[in-house]
Amino acid sequence: MVKKEFPFDTLDLSWKNTRKPQQKQTEIEILQEAEPHAALEESQEERIQLQEAVLDAFDELDDEEIWLLNALLFERLSLRQVERLTQLPKTTVARKRDYILRKLKRALNKHQIVRDHLTFLLIYFIV
Repeated sequence: MVKKEFPFDTLDLSWKNTRKPQQKQTEIEILQEAEPHAALEESQEERIQLQEAVLDAFDELDDEEIWLLNALLFERLSLRQVERLTQLPKTTVARKRDYILRKLKRALNKHQIVRDHLTFLLIYFIV
């Protein structure tokens, strides 16, 4: 992958190196000193492994659970709309949704590649 270059080569950033060595950096200062347009680097193999992990997690769900997730997350139906369609109380629908999401989380956490990727994203976006 070609590394993107910052388009302003003549920009004077000499003020960046005036910090005292003992002074701690804040998160804002760290972000300001980071290279611009830094992209998340992941290989094609990692991408395929992540996709397989997600597919494995969805394989653990039955048809009813997949339908419910699809209705709530992708079709954007409300709990009340799903209640009308399924004839289940709204609270039951909400509990089933929460159970399914916990089940998916457990299934995804079984894969080392997912845990590594989430740790990397956490570090990348917070620090």
